[in-house]
Amino acid sequence: MNYVVFDMEWNQPSGRSKLITDPVKLHGEIIQIGAVKLDSDFKTVDKIEYTVSPKYYTEMNHYVKELTGIRTRDLSRGEPFPAVLEKFKAWCGNDFAFITWGPDDMPVLRDNMILHGIDVSTLPFCYNLQLIFNKQITGENRQWSLCSTMEKLGLPLDLICHDALNDAIYTARICNALDMEKGISEYVAPAPKEKKAPYSRYQGLKSHLIATKEICSERKDSMRCPHCDLPLVTSRRLRMRNRDKVFLASCPDHGAFLVILTRKRNVESSYIYEENIYTLNEKTEAFFNKMSLKCSGRCSGKKNV
Repeated sequence: MNYVVFDMEWNQPSGRSKLITDPVKLHGEIIQIGAVKLDSDFKTVDKIEYTVSPKYYTEMNHYVKELTGIRTRDLSRGEPFPAVLEKFKAWCGNDFAFITWGPDDMPVLRDNMILHGIDVSTLPFCYNLQLIFNKQITGENRQWSLCSTMEKLGLPLDLICHDALNDAIYTARICNALDMEKGISEYVAPAPKEKKAPYSRYQGLKSHLIATKEICSERKDSMRCPHCDLPLVTSRRLRMRNRDKVFLASCPDHGAFLVILTRKRNVESSYIYEENIYTLNEKTEAFFNKMSLKCSGRCSGKKNV
């Protein structure tokens, strides 16, 4: 088996309003991939670097530009991500595992594949070299920067950091300074972190949920009865610290409801709202009253909103 030590650089949106959220929340669009191929004895057999022309974040984020030295005009020299990925996969070969420095590269790679509709099920296993380094050298459970690790191991810092290929070369050098055979055999992959369900503070109300949808406005006439689609009449409102809004509302024909609006950024420079409507019963009313008490002193239940 071979090992592909790889590193990536990615551009970021210039502001929250520019963040792509569909089909994934894209915090980084890949602009550079660098890799070093190691054989089964962890000796270098090849290395490669690709420049990727981004589809969405086409203007260099100021911070990323300062960090990497990559300019907006440099991006046009690359190829689209799907084409680069095909070349990278062919270069990697069939029997290999990934090695990265830290836990960040694989999620970004996966998100970029999903963004372009590419199957992620074929991704190989990935070893986070930091875990092996910490187990064998520091005994700590924290993240180290690549440069700090090189210094701790007494390895030469003769390449410019924050270049994908240079960082991959540094990572390969760290491999050579560790007992990789032992590290691989003892490696325990960290359990994936459970993602909190969206708006988890309301999960206790889930069994009382009647309807959920996205709406473009928080105006009261945007909230409609889930049964007859007539506008709901709001009677009390809470504005939460996290900018969610919680309403008591009613329909003349179908009774009272608890309505929760959660504001989210849209791809365009605007907001959308996720509207969740719950049956108003003893439990949901108790929830509203509890939230009302929490708001005391900074917000209050307002009448005739």
